[in-house]
Amino acid sequence: MAFRSLALTVLFAGLAWAAPDGGRPAWIAALPDQPGRIYAVGVAPLSPGQARALAQAADNARGEVLSRLRATVHAETTSTAQASMTRDAAGHSSGAASQQLAQSTRIQASARDLPGLAVAGTWVDTAAGTVYALAYLDLPVAEGELRARCDALAPDLDPALPEAPRERLGVLHKLRVVQGGLAALADAGALLAAGGGDPALRARIEAAKRAVDGRVEQLRSALTVSLEGAPDPALAELLRSAALKAGLAWSETGGELRLAVDGHAQPGQGWISHALAGATGIVVARAALTLTLQDRAGASCAVLETEAKGLGADAARADRKLREELGEKLAAGFIRWQEAPGI
Repeated sequence: MAFRSLALTVLFAGLAWAAPDGGRPAWIAALPDQPGRIYAVGVAPLSPGQARALAQAADNARGEVLSRLRATVHAETTSTAQASMTRDAAGHSSGAASQQLAQSTRIQASARDLPGLAVAGTWVDTAAGTVYALAYLDLPVAEGELRARCDALAPDLDPALPEAPRERLGVLHKLRVVQGGLAALADAGALLAAGGGDPALRARIEAAKRAVDGRVEQLRSALTVSLEGAPDPALAELLRSAALKAGLAWSETGGELRLAVDGHAQPGQGWISHALAGATGIVVARAALTLTLQDRAGASCAVLETEAKGLGADAARADRKLREELGEKLAAGFIRWQEAPGI
């Protein structure tokens, strides 16, 4: 017999159970009932080890709570049962049964960090080879923590903007951090609202997020970066892509911030040098760049020195690998420029 969704998921509230004589807990058959709490049960196979099974069942139970709140959670349980199984009116199982359970639960980071989401208890059914976990969400605790987090972000919602573009890059980065924090709070607020939480809290968080989103876009679009000189077109495109990946606004000419590039390669070979790796026939492509970030007056704001290499059966393949590595390093360097103003 094959069936799906073996994990029990019900929208309830409260914790008040007892396992008489150390036996099967009551919450496996009927979830607790307490105002302000949302409960669910998750399961996991006991094999290959109890510690791992307990952790998996607990994670599955949390995922079941969140799925009840319409979170972005994808949980699938597949059960294949062999032999016979019967259940009495109390939900107890009898007969011989062999079950193979597989449950995969993916929870967004913001949902996994939801305050007030906890595991209340676990139980191991050694005879059936199954572990159960009971999880709950405490709505008042979660709402209180979300309000506190929102209050903590309030002073950073509308920072003063310095005149120097280099310092404004640092402000942009700080606003993006606040933006990310508010996005997580907005996700959590939506979950709580789906469970009957205060809609005013969700509205407050979403209004703050919209305001910060607008400030970030306004500041980002004003802080344009352009390229000085006329380097190799492939290098110019690589720099442009890396800047956009790092969240910078790009301008073909006349940017408020400008990139000056110095490429170090063997004479006469442009910004990429090639060599053979011994007698293997493998081509090694190398590049070493020094990038200087300047303001419109030509004053240096920051310097980035980076190197990359690529291996391939021919120069074209080696160059492609080199550009992939260099693009990642350049984007990381541009992000560091935003994180450390004044360098």
